[in-house]
Amino acid sequence: MQKTVLSITLLASLFSVAAEANSMPDPYAEPAAAIQARQGVHRLMGASLMDAGAIATGKKPWNGFTMLNRVDSLAGLSIMYNDFFFVFDSFTESKASDDLLERKEEFQSRSKALKNATLGLRLAVRNHDGNSSMKAVVTTIQACNACHQSFMKPDARLILPLPDAPGGH
Repeated sequence: MQKTVLSITLLASLFSVAAEANSMPDPYAEPAAAIQARQGVHRLMGASLMDAGAIATGKKPWNGFTMLNRVDSLAGLSIMYNDFFFVFDSFTESKASDDLLERKEEFQSRSKALKNATLGLRLAVRNHDGNSSMKAVVTTIQACNACHQSFMKPDARLILPLPDAPGGH
């Protein structure tokens, strides 16, 4: 009886969440929603990368599980990040440069380099290779910075610091 009530309650809550999801703005079509999605994904990528870098350099205690979570998260986010970029009229109030739409191929090339760097970082961490992990953190940060320098408005540009400490594991 309790399982049935719990199941019905769960189903009802799922349907109400699904109904709300249908009324949410579409980040693939609406400029304001695309800007919010880009900025949200961008912040998550930065937080994941900085946390992984702090663990890799020994600034935070080594925790393999947390490191893998951060790196897996970063790899997944780097794949979806490109999806929200090319929504018409979503750059007027954005931190992205105004000519980004004309430079779509260049952006996609740099985006692919970032994706490859994060996947390399993921592989190094999964192989428990401290030196390769540290190099991969640096490569990933450099890929982020290359995009920031090319595609963010100069007054909004964020350059991530490179780690200054050896691997902490």
